[in-house]
Amino acid sequence: MEKINIFILEDDLDEIEILKIILSEEYAITGFATNYEDGVKVFHKKLPDIAILDIFMNGKREGIRFAEYIQETYPIPILFLTNSKDKLSFSEAKKQNPYNYLLKPVNPQSLKFAIELAFEKQTNQVGQLSTREEATLQLDNKLLIKKGNALVKVVINDIFYIESEDKYCFVHTENARFLVQKSLKSFAETLPNNFVSLHRKYVVNINQIQSVLPSDYTFTLKNNVTLPVSQRHRKQLLEIFTIIK
Repeated sequence: MEKINIFILEDDLDEIEILKIILSEEYAITGFATNYEDGVKVFHKKLPDIAILDIFMNGKREGIRFAEYIQETYPIPILFLTNSKDKLSFSEAKKQNPYNYLLKPVNPQSLKFAIELAFEKQTNQVGQLSTREEATLQLDNKLLIKKGNALVKVVINDIFYIESEDKYCFVHTENARFLVQKSLKSFAETLPNNFVSLHRKYVVNINQIQSVLPSDYTFTLKNNVTLPVSQRHRKQLLEIFTIIK
């Protein structure tokens, strides 16, 4: 489990501190810069999941210029900050496909909602996070899970198994468990091939299997959790064991 990583480009140090105060408890600030050149250097030290960019910096539209750079090198969701009502600036900013605009001074709740909405738009699932607790989005090789007022990031290959709980699921990692509003069937349809169903209640990451006990048709994961195999999946278990032993 990781926090969502955020990069900030803003030339006002007071504004940067405000953003840090709003975000740092629930999100990770991977870096910030006060101009374009430093921004390029900082941005690549730890690639973020989302960028917050001030449109006007040092009297220039450096935020728009930096958005162009992001789109060309490492496309991620972008939020624009501005206190300008310059229509031309908004027109130029729209060309970079930002996920939202925020007017200064930033409202904390509006900012957090804008972050959720940005990821919803990126995955074409608007409303998935903002209307439901314990919701999840699948984005490339990770899940974004809503926990309270924050999003947490879970790398899919770090998942040990997924457990069905009626219309919900528990996502189990090595040291954590997350309840999400998603059925086991819908999970199974979107996960990579190393996730298999060995029981109607479980989908398992076979890369996390430590040992198999064919005599009673159970297997133990690398976190020492032992799970059963249903009768209809026993042959599949032995085939998997042959592959990974």
